[in-house]
Amino acid sequence: MGMRRTPVGSWLRSLREMREGLVDRVEGSVDVVVETLVSRGVLTRDDREEVLCERGPRGRVRKVLDILDCKGEEAAGTFLLAVGHLSDAGADEVSGQRGVPPHTAEYSRVMQKHKAVLRRRSESMLSYNTRHGEQVPFSLHYVHLLVVKGHHSLELRRHEVMTFGQRRLALQGTALEKRLVKPAQLFANNANNANNANNASNANNAGSRPPKRVLVSGVAGIGKTVLVQKILYDFGSDVEHAEFDFVLHLTFRDLNLVSKPVSFRDLALRKNSHLSKAVDAILANESKLLIVLDGFDEFKHYRSTADVDAFVTEPDEEGGVTEIISSLIQGELLPEASVLLTSRPMAVSHMPVASINCFAVITGFSTAEIRDFFQRYFQQEALAQQMFEKVAANELMLTLCYIPAFCHIVCSILKDSDGLARESPKTMTDIYTQYLVALLRSHSHGRVDDVSERQRLREIVLKLASLAYEKLMAHETLFYSGDLEALLLLDSAMVSAFLDKTSVQEPGFTEDVFSFTHLTVQEFFAALHCVATAGEMAAAAAAAPDVLFEHNASSCRQEDEITAGHLDLFERFLSGLLSERNQRLLSRSVGLDPSATRAEVYREGLLKKLQALCESGGPILTQLHCLFEQQDDGLLLDFRPGALRVKVSDVSLSPMDYAVIKHFLQQTTGTMAELDLTGSSVTAAALTDLLPHLNRCRSLWLGENTLDMEAIQVIAQVLQSSDTLAYLGLGWTDIGDEEVLVLADAIRSRQSLREIWMEGNRVSYRGLQSLSALTPSPLQAVVAIWNEVSEEEASLLSGGGGAAALGGPCVTVSFTDDLMWREWCQWVLQRCQGNSTEKLVAVLHKVCRRSSSAQRQDVPWTRGFYGELLELIRSRIAQCHEEEEDVRGRLETFAAIVAS
Repeated sequence: MGMRRTPVGSWLRSLREMREGLVDRVEGSVDVVVETLVSRGVLTRDDREEVLCERGPRGRVRKVLDILDCKGEEAAGTFLLAVGHLSDAGADEVSGQRGVPPHTAEYSRVMQKHKAVLRRRSESMLSYNTRHGEQVPFSLHYVHLLVVKGHHSLELRRHEVMTFGQRRLALQGTALEKRLVKPAQLFANNANNANNANNASNANNAGSRPPKRVLVSGVAGIGKTVLVQKILYDFGSDVEHAEFDFVLHLTFRDLNLVSKPVSFRDLALRKNSHLSKAVDAILANESKLLIVLDGFDEFKHYRSTADVDAFVTEPDEEGGVTEIISSLIQGELLPEASVLLTSRPMAVSHMPVASINCFAVITGFSTAEIRDFFQRYFQQEALAQQMFEKVAANELMLTLCYIPAFCHIVCSILKDSDGLARESPKTMTDIYTQYLVALLRSHSHGRVDDVSERQRLREIVLKLASLAYEKLMAHETLFYSGDLEALLLLDSAMVSAFLDKTSVQEPGFTEDVFSFTHLTVQEFFAALHCVATAGEMAAAAAAAPDVLFEHNASSCRQEDEITAGHLDLFERFLSGLLSERNQRLLSRSVGLDPSATRAEVYREGLLKKLQALCESGGPILTQLHCLFEQQDDGLLLDFRPGALRVKVSDVSLSPMDYAVIKHFLQQTTGTMAELDLTGSSVTAAALTDLLPHLNRCRSLWLGENTLDMEAIQVIAQVLQSSDTLAYLGLGWTDIGDEEVLVLADAIRSRQSLREIWMEGNRVSYRGLQSLSALTPSPLQAVVAIWNEVSEEEASLLSGGGGAAALGGPCVTVSFTDDLMWREWCQWVLQRCQGNSTEKLVAVLHKVCRRSSSAQRQDVPWTRGFYGELLELIRSRIAQCHEEEEDVRGRLETFAAIVAS
């Protein structure tokens, strides 16, 4: 097949759109193409050396494409013409070697045998059943997949379960309905086209072939392994995936046990000895092969997968497991085979995502499906409805039930605690403490008052807690039978209540692999360990968890993972377990006696931390959640910070987040110096709920939230009723003249607001006129840079129009040399430095919007500000990984703007 002619002027675009296809086409002739380009002066000898340093032929092709991307249209055109003249016969020969099916009776017989094996292995769901041990068909389970364009990682500044809990509703929204796909469509053409919906040319060139490498991400317990089982079952039952002859299933739990060099051929046969007679034909016919790699986040070497030193390029070539996995993902090994990976979001950044063709996210249960899950679990319609109503009335429980595993936990609590006839759980710790007690009751057979029985349960719980803590600090979710043997737990029947077991068959032996039933269960037990462990070390942990981490040799926490919220829930559980009510419950049910001293030390430490953050204006959300877990209204009676500043910016706040903020504010009195809700996805409903406390604010920052008229009406109520509010920030909130007119009327009625900041909105001269009438009193400053105001109108508003100037120096529509800008610069730089690179790009998009040298050439302070900003951007560019090419490109664009 020859290369199609590409119109002159679109060579570079074609190069980018056809990138992966070109890698496939050129890998067998990359050396010839490189020499051709050198001889024609397109590549220099230094370029050639740089290419030859790359590992593997596909890596060398990608390096060539990277270099050409910087050399312009003519170089791209020369390359494409050179590729077009590659031997069609040679290309056909390679294609024939990879894609021609064997068509032998043995091949067909083995194919049917393999399907029968997969069908038997995967015909039932064994996790999170309606009843323990009951087999549940896949038709009763839901796996919602959302195909997304590009790397769609979570910005993990918080615990992944909580982060995704907030975002899932948007992902499941009507605006994205067309991108929802069924599992069977992951490798179909329409999935790829959805992935490239905004690039018609790419769809035409590459969309004719299914995506080869698909990444499915989802938080713990949301259904990644269920998805894999469904794919295996549907394939084995001849229901779906007919485009493949064979599906090979590998789990990273199994791969963790491989310590010696091995070939992919051997890995394929480890659990599939029935394929031995046809394995060579299967691997040779790679275009008809799907390889499923489940649980990348459980791979003990996942951090080094993107940084292998050498590739494995042949199925029978031996190498380390990490090299084999990396080679599969990057297409160096079996490049024509399709590969499906599953992973929790926390590990995705360590994957070579530049090689992924299609990204999908599992979005979990909708509210209707939560109701349906309850119906299947309780089996009686009236009882199921009653239990669901209890959960629906508890916002925290309902929010987290989008995770199937958590939904199962909640149902277990409801079933084994008589439907929560006592007090309904209000916090995360309440839920998990009741879950623990309910399961212990079940395994004690009603003998909870027996002293020896309680002692036995206590020992088992503490040993599990110790194991949970050790593994959590080491970022591990898997452990092996040796770990349980060391704790003398292997033969305990009760362990199965909290641990899932997988038996891994290895040559010559069987290894049992364990994990807690859900990540959050492990985090709860880890906190329980810190609370229950006797001695000064536990007291230190309770007072300040970081002290414990500093002294713990097994802790391998890295700074990026600390900010990713790895221990958010652990800290909340720690606080909740040190509350009086949960300690009483644990004392009665487990024999864990409360320590009043230890709890008091913790509470004192929490209050000191809260006071320091309130006075400094530091991020305070984690501490507010810990305070909420205490559920002690008397805890803040003596809380008297010098200044009350509540900063909860730059994270998308969930309804539960607003609940804990409101809980805190209800227990404090007096003026609030500052409430910062910048970039928090605040809504009119949330503002309405916080309305009594907004009236107490001196400074209220609501920027970088999309505020509709309903939200503006709430803000207007504050302006009309508050004698305190003096500073209001509404930058980048998408407000226009109509919203400003509403605000102007409200400001006029109370005359208390002094400054209003409205950068980067849609406000025109008309809207600013309404505010200019309120200057210089009460408004002393109206900041409206980057709005829809012409230079002539700007001159009138800012005082350049002589006596007829409307706003005078109070209305600012362009940079000036006023002192107020120094604080603005400091605020912007702090946000840029303290946020992730993805968030930095979002902030830069706003700060650099409509920015030009003409705007700042006569303003001295801008030189230092833009210089610091440029230095920060360049440092982030240097930190970008190879798979972050898109982010790097955007940062380089902003660097050019800032440097101009």
